[in-house]
Amino acid sequence: MDRPPIVFEKVRILDEEHRVSRCEKFLNVFAREGCRMVEMSCKDHDRYAAGSQFITHTVGRILEGLMLESTPINTKGYESLLGLVENTAGDSFDLYYGLFMFNKNSLEMLEKLDLAFEDLRKQLIARLHHVVRNQLMEDGERL
Repeated sequence: MDRPPIVFEKVRILDEEHRVSRCEKFLNVFAREGCRMVEMSCKDHDRYAAGSQFITHTVGRILEGLMLESTPINTKGYESLLGLVENTAGDSFDLYYGLFMFNKNSLEMLEKLDLAFEDLRKQLIARLHHVVRNQLMEDGERL
């Protein structure tokens, strides 16, 4: 399993040697315990979190609403979906709501999800329309 990340941004450290040293000692506690240290800005963190955590929880909650069950013919992909539901369903709605409320990027992800779903639906309907049209034309020619 991948090592858990500790995301941090060095703020108010300045270039003062004692502050830099204290910060490094503090961060090294986590690194020695096996955490993967990831330095990034708060802005980047929020953008990434909306694209990973928020969208994961959103899709997990949508799938949970479908009440999916294991079947005798599960594929690896379907097993992954069941795992996603299991992984997210145990988390409180307050956690999910916090991911939404306190990250301005989350609303954009909801909008992107909505647009992607609508685009996919349009593709399916367009293909269905094409098939039905061709069948109708063939039936008309036979008459």
